[in-house]
Amino acid sequence: MDEKLCHVTTRDALTAGRLAGVPFLHCCTEAQLDFVLARHFAGRSGLVVLRFDPAAVDGYVLWEKSEPGMDPFPHLYGALPVDQTVAMAAPGAWG
Repeated sequence: MDEKLCHVTTRDALTAGRLAGVPFLHCCTEAQLDFVLARHFAGRSGLVVLRFDPAAVDGYVLWEKSEPGMDPFPHLYGALPVDQTVAMAAPGAWG
């Protein structure tokens, strides 16, 4: 897969160096990002979108149905090394 995936987090979380989910990190595709921001992060500020290559993670990605009427979303079971990501401000969420 050549497509980059995204994980939405806060600027403060980036200081950890690695993000690990319990049991997974919620991720999305670029095409799903606007939906995720509107549905789960509306009104929040200080958000960062981490874009990453799923082949560069410590773990594996499963595509799972989690939102009614939407295509499956990627979930990262493992850790995301922050140095393997490109951090971008979440559209409309920098505050």
